Amino acid sequence: MILLILGGIFVAQMSFYYLNLPATVASHFDGAGNPNGWMSKSTFVIFEAVLLLLVISEFTLLPRLIEKMPDSLLNIPNKSYWLSEDRRAETFAIIRNYFEWFSVMLLVVFLAINQLVFRANIIRENLSDKEAWLIIAVFLIFVVVWLISLVRKFRKP
Repeated sequence: MILLILGGIFVAQMSFYYLNLPATVASHFDGAGNPNGWMSKSTFVIFEAVLLLLVISEFTLLPRLIEKMPDSLLNIPNKSYWLSEDRRAETFAIIRNYFEWFSVMLLVVFLAINQLVFRANIIRENLSDKEAWLIIAVFLIFVVVWLISLVRKFRKP
């Protein structure tokens, strides 16, 4: 449900800013926030929508693919315990849940970075590198916590 809401926010964000974007949009920025890649605004919006769909699809479909893989290809802590028949459904529910939360956070990052890109293009200034690095740092902290939590989840009770 959260992914659907964030997807709706993405569509609203694109719709809100589209008319105010210049015909050529700065779509890539270096580490200091200087633009170094451009595309037409319609190409930019299509690219962003396709990228969004790919990212969400990847992290929502990947757990289902993992579930269909042979156990020999899976690498989780305490594999024999967690892949036993009586825990198998719970294990893959946990994996799906973790990947869904990863998708949520990725989409939040996507929305935040897009907001910076829209603002930079509309006011015709460099992207705020401090804000972009802060967003990336928060995401990296999330990834570390997410990974530790996932590994700990698969300890034997």
